[in-house]
Amino acid sequence: MTDEEKYSVSEKVKKALGGILQNIDQPRPNRIYAVVHQDDFPQAAKIVYEKLGGRLATSTALEVRDAVELIYHFMLDAEQVLCNLKTLVAKPELKVGSVGAFLPGADWIEREMAEMFGVTFEGHPDPRHLLLPDGWPEGNYPYRCDYPQNPEGFTDEKRPVVY
Repeated sequence: MTDEEKYSVSEKVKKALGGILQNIDQPRPNRIYAVVHQDDFPQAAKIVYEKLGGRLATSTALEVRDAVELIYHFMLDAEQVLCNLKTLVAKPELKVGSVGAFLPGADWIEREMAEMFGVTFEGHPDPRHLLLPDGWPEGNYPYRCDYPQNPEGFTDEKRPVVY
């Protein structure tokens, strides 16, 4: 597929997402950034997965000022274009619908993002802890900027070893 043909893939994504799409950008032939509202995120991911044939490659979360930004990276194999589906999950609630509810490949990464950033994935099929030890203090999210260096709830004997 030529670069010119790859640039037309953003039009295909725009048409598929329709009115739920807030913004779309294709700065390079093989990279698309599509932004949707957090309420529309699971629906948009389902469209990219089922209608566009996107394969979930990985997911990213990062804390921004008043939200956690979620980016699900879908590879559109036929076109060799990576479609990055983005949303902002607003603080303080940090709630969004689960993609793992219909896409098993998102299960563990959503569990990790829940533990490390405090995002609640509503409708997730298995919201158990994944990485943190049992008894980890509630409300302490290691990947957030406000994470305390010495979390309350750990005694010196039970403090996790950090290498």
